[in-house]
Amino acid sequence: MSDSKIRRKSKAYDVTLYTAVASCAAVPMVDMAGGAVSVGTMNSNASALNIYVSDEEDGTYVQLHDSAGSESSITLQPSTADGKAYALPDAVFAAQWIKLVSSTTNSTGVVAIVTMKG
Repeated sequence: MSDSKIRRKSKAYDVTLYTAVASCAAVPMVDMAGGAVSVGTMNSNASALNIYVSDEEDGTYVQLHDSAGSESSITLQPSTADGKAYALPDAVFAAQWIKLVSSTTNSTGVVAIVTMKG
C-alpha cells in the first residue's frame, strides 16, 4: 500500500496597503483554511490592519467582527527593521473575499504578502 499524500492548495497575493477600502485589492478566500500576512520593513507608526469581507469580489465590503462583536484586525508592530508575519484571524476563513485596510495613513503604499493554505 502506498502512502497517500494530501495535497493542499496554497496561494500568495501581493497587496498594497491603503486606508480606503475601495483602493485595496480583494483577496479570494475560497477553499482556504489558514494564512498569514507578511509585511516587509516599515518605517511607520502603523497600528493595525482592519479586515473587510464580501461575498463577491466587486461586492460591498463590510468590516469583519468576531463573535463577541469586536473588530477583527491585525495589530502591527510599528517601525520594524525586520519583516514580520502576522496570522490571519480565524473569522476571515468564513468569508469569500477579504480586503486588508490600514488603520492609519502611516502604512499607505506598503506592500504586504498574503499567503494561504487550503
